[in-house]
Amino acid sequence: MTLAARGSETQLRALPGRSPRDDAGHRVLCQICGAEATPGLDLNMQPVGDLILTRSRLNAPETFYPMQLHHCLDCGLTQLGFIIEPDIVYKDFPFVSGTTQTATAHLQSLPRRLVDMLGLTRRSFAVDIGSNDGTLLKGYIPFNVRFLGVDPSGDPVRIARAAGIDTLHAFFDEKAADQILETRGPADAITACGVFAHIADLSGVMRGVKKLLAPTGVFANDSQYWLDMVQRLHYDNVFHQHLRYYSMKPLLRLFESYDMQVFDVERSDTYGGQIRAFACHKGAHPISPRVAELIELEEKAQLYSSATNERFAAAVEKKRRSILTTLMNLTNAGKKVIGIGAPAKASTVCNYCGIDGALISYITEVNPLRIGMYLPGAHIPIVDEEIMFQDERPPDAAVLFAWNYHDEIMPKLRARGFHGEVVLP
Repeated sequence: MTLAARGSETQLRALPGRSPRDDAGHRVLCQICGAEATPGLDLNMQPVGDLILTRSRLNAPETFYPMQLHHCLDCGLTQLGFIIEPDIVYKDFPFVSGTTQTATAHLQSLPRRLVDMLGLTRRSFAVDIGSNDGTLLKGYIPFNVRFLGVDPSGDPVRIARAAGIDTLHAFFDEKAADQILETRGPADAITACGVFAHIADLSGVMRGVKKLLAPTGVFANDSQYWLDMVQRLHYDNVFHQHLRYYSMKPLLRLFESYDMQVFDVERSDTYGGQIRAFACHKGAHPISPRVAELIELEEKAQLYSSATNERFAAAVEKKRRSILTTLMNLTNAGKKVIGIGAPAKASTVCNYCGIDGALISYITEVNPLRIGMYLPGAHIPIVDEEIMFQDERPPDAAVLFAWNYHDEIMPKLRARGFHGEVVLP
């Protein structure tokens, strides 16, 4: 199956054994329990959101991949039905963790939590999976805990190493765990923040964690929380890096299958709603009542019912029509509209809703790896944030694609003179 933008064919590449589309007659199997999953919200064919384009690539073919959610009615997992090979998704990964105070504070809260929970000292050893630019690991420095980052992305690893953050440039799996065990010994704490749902080889990462984790160690992971996504209609948090959308029921099933258990859980509003799960070897730590409480909350919300999935898909489609109408009305009224923030979610919104340069003049950014590039599919230019204040014609409105940083971003922009209307996707 092939599909390419602008008239040229490019071969799709997916992991072996993964069915590209349920509507083509193929089965999509649950990535946790192996049961057949049922199709849900379809965000149409989309480019990889983080494969932003240079100007020279604007007229080259782009590959669009299926982006449809599938739901397992057995273990409760929500996942993408099509998995792109990781070496495509992470070939040029223009994301760095420490671009906002909000993200930095959230990531560095976890080392402090683990130090308090486990009594970590200078004799302890911590590993961060998907360590990116090392923002989380810097949280261990005040406590003198030994640490190592593991990340497959070139630019973030270079940034981390330049800052003195010891980082293994690799995908984390059982092989990487063996290498770390041989050179560093077992890990008292392993973290995976914002990446645990991204790793295609889930079995490999779980076997690696199981092998590397010390007997009383803790594996802590942050992920988008599916309950929050459903209740808040955060469809833009669906993109090709996010393979799985976790909630308590599938997480318990996952760890149980590796003779581990989730013993505590916390919720956060960071990134629009996250779940932070603490797991260990079975029996190593007492189970907090918060685990059962959150399961009960999910059941009351009917999170795992087919009707809930259908209502979510219908509400997202209604939201798509609403934002498109809003932007068309603004443009037809002669208003200048820009975007603020160009994360992968901006690509999801624009390509799903049919938003391009005719509706949004440009998107501002503070991440230097994205500035001067173009949003995939939509081809909207990504510019330095300063441009919006130097523009001869100031914007009348802005789509805040980086809405999860609203409380940090908007007061600064208002203070600098942006008085336009803010549109939330």
